[in-house]
Amino acid sequence: MVAKKDKKLSSDENDKETESNVYLDKNSRLISITGAINWQLADQFFNVLTGFELLPSRKPLTIYINSEGGGIYDMLKIYDHIRNSPLPIVTIVAGYALSAGFIVFLAGDLRKMFPNAFLGFHEPTIYFNGKGSEGPAESEESALHQNCLLGAMVRIVKNSSNMPEKMIRKYFRVLTRIDAKTALKFGLAHQIIEPPKKILPKSWQKILKEQN
Repeated sequence: MVAKKDKKLSSDENDKETESNVYLDKNSRLISITGAINWQLADQFFNVLTGFELLPSRKPLTIYINSEGGGIYDMLKIYDHIRNSPLPIVTIVAGYALSAGFIVFLAGDLRKMFPNAFLGFHEPTIYFNGKGSEGPAESEESALHQNCLLGAMVRIVKNSSNMPEKMIRKYFRVLTRIDAKTALKFGLAHQIIEPPKKILPKSWQKILKEQN
């Protein structure tokens, strides 16, 4: 999770970002967030969610998330929009929601995970992209800024779980990954999506029976 001192990313940071996408299906009332959370994705998501809010329907909206994280300000923009939306919103982790993706997941009114999905805690990182090397004053500013951002993230997790603050801060510090069952135990997720019972074609049943 990255907080930038200015609007420009270094070339190294850009290289680390994967392709970001926001997909929507108006008929199914579904949005999908994939890849790194950056300002382009945040702006696109803002427009998509606003479009749903302008429709007359107040039926629940589902947001699928599969993200390794990204910019903290972009994350907060998405988080606040979901939390302040008049629509009932379900967030679902398909794959993983790490760092910024984890916080976006917590914005849902109802939060679900697939059985093999993961959540990831990650402290915010401050980058200064000005000319010259980072001096003592910038280092002090960076530490204060980082603590402020971490405090905001800790409050979000605390308000969305049954985890004590001491545990939350420890998990952020050691870059913790947790599975769906642990997320359910901590109250971070409300439900694990189990595979549906399927009626297989008779030809398939015959093949499977022969192999057993």
